[in-house]
Amino acid sequence: MSTVQRSRRGFFQSATAAVVTAGAVLQNPLEAMLPDEQRLPRPGRLLDCHLHINHFDRSVEDTIRHMDRTGTSRAFILPLETGEGNVLLRSETVLHAFHLYKDRIIPFCQTDIRQPDVLDRIRAYHLLGCRGIGEQKEHLPLGDKRVEAVIALCDELNWPITIHFQDSASGYNQGMAEHLETYLKRYRRVRIIGHAQTFWANISADVPPPDETLYPTGPVRPGGLLDRLLGDYPNLYADMSAGSGYRALSRDEDFTAGFFDRHPKQILFGSDCPCRDGAGENFKGMCYSTQLQRLLRRLISDESRLDDAFHNNAMLALEGTA
Repeated sequence: MSTVQRSRRGFFQSATAAVVTAGAVLQNPLEAMLPDEQRLPRPGRLLDCHLHINHFDRSVEDTIRHMDRTGTSRAFILPLETGEGNVLLRSETVLHAFHLYKDRIIPFCQTDIRQPDVLDRIRAYHLLGCRGIGEQKEHLPLGDKRVEAVIALCDELNWPITIHFQDSASGYNQGMAEHLETYLKRYRRVRIIGHAQTFWANISADVPPPDETLYPTGPVRPGGLLDRLLGDYPNLYADMSAGSGYRALSRDEDFTAGFFDRHPKQILFGSDCPCRDGAGENFKGMCYSTQLQRLLRRLISDESRLDDAFHNNAMLALEGTA
C-alpha cells in the first residue's frame, strides 16, 4: 500500500471515529465536514423497505456500513434468487445475514415462481423466519396464475409482498393497469408494496408507452391510477426507492406534496441503493437513501408524518396492522 493510500485510509478512519457518539449511528464522514446548515438531519428511526445485500457485489458488512452511514436502523433485505435484473441473492444468504445482525435486518424471501415447488419453498422460508416476499421480479405478466398464487399465499400468511412493476417487452409483472386492482380486491390481508418504473409512472394520468420511456418527466397530470388505487385500497403501499421512485416524486414537487398529504400512511421510505458508504463510493457519488431523505424533509414539514414515512408505515406494511 502506498503512503498516499495509507494516509487516505487513515483520514477516513479518523473522520469516522470523530463523528461517533454514544448510542448514535455513524454519520457519513464527508458529511460531518460540512457546515451545520448543510448536514442532513438523521431521522430518529429509519426503516429502509428496500435493500439488497450484494448489490454491485456489496458484502453483508458493507451493507451494514451503508445503513450506519445513512442513519438506517433496520431494513427489509430482499433476495432475488433468479438473478433477473442483474442481482443474484439467495434467500438463504439473507437468512444467514439476519442471524448475524438480528437487530438490523428484516429478512424477506423470494424464489422462482415458475418452479412447481414454489409454494412449499415459501412456506419453508416462513418457518425459518422470513417476514414477506420480495423482490418479486421475474419475466412474467402480472395476470399469470403463478403470480396470483404467491399473492394468495401471502394473503394466507398475512405477509407483505414487494412487486417490481415494469411494463416493457423484457419487463416484469407487466399489466399493472389491468390486473393490480383485481388482486387488491380479491386479497385483502396481503399488503402489496409497489415498486419500480411502471408503478411510479402511474403517479400521473398521462403515462407514455413503455417503449417510449419508463421514466416520464415534467409536470404530473392529476388523476393518475396510483392516486386512485392508494385512495381506494389501504392494502397497497408505495415503495419510494431507486431512481424510479425519486424521479417520479421530484418531477413535480408541488404535486408530490399533495400526494403525500393524500396518502400519509401508505408511503414507505426505501432506497434500493447499491452504494457502500452512504456517499456513493461505488455508485458515481450518488446515494439513493440520502437524496430521498432530503426530498422528504423538503416536502413534509410535520415531524409525525415524517416519522410515518421513515418508519411507522413500513411497520404497518410488515405487520398487517393497517
